Amino acid sequence: MNSSLRSASIAVSMMVCFAGFSGMSGCSSTPSRARTPTHAPPRSGEADAKILQADAASAKGDSDAAVALYREAIVLDRDRYVAWNNLGVELMKRGDYLDAVAALKVAADLSPRDPRPVANIGLAYQEMGWANDALAYYEQALVRDQTFLDALRGYALAEEMLGRGSLESLEQIKRALMIEKDEKWRTFFERRKFRVEALLRSSDL
Repeated sequence: MNSSLRSASIAVSMMVCFAGFSGMSGCSSTPSRARTPTHAPPRSGEADAKILQADAASAKGDSDAAVALYREAIVLDRDRYVAWNNLGVELMKRGDYLDAVAALKVAADLSPRDPRPVANIGLAYQEMGWANDALAYYEQALVRDQTFLDALRGYALAEEMLGRGSLESLEQIKRALMIEKDEKWRTFFERRKFRVEALLRSSDL
């Protein structure tokens, strides 16, 4: 299929944290509950067309239209995990974190090897300031793909917010530095490496 599966951008959403790693804002709006699709036979071709329309609406910044179209795609084919994932991303943009996480969990269950829905759940929790929950989901994403950069970034940032560090943290930082191209994130990972090493030294005293 031609429609794209999106990962919510940690590079954009987390950039404000470089100025001091402040907590993310919580959910300020009341989310509308996602409707459970009916058990009608899937209409995959029509669902794919809706997803393409939703992707286009999202690219134009029309999140409301994108959400409506992804939901229509899910009604047509409730097993289309791309629609569930991208719906979750759009709901997250609107601050509808409860419904976003619910949609992303469906996507994660439908595609058990893809790290993106799970990493997106981590980002949703991180934006709400729940770093422990975020860390758990970033860990799950890295189990699915240990080189998934968004999860490596999110995991390191969540640990930074929690003041944690371990030998496993160092391994992940090294892995991230092998693939990271963004200079701001490379600077973050280098600084994070020194902090984890200092933390480990102090724990040995």
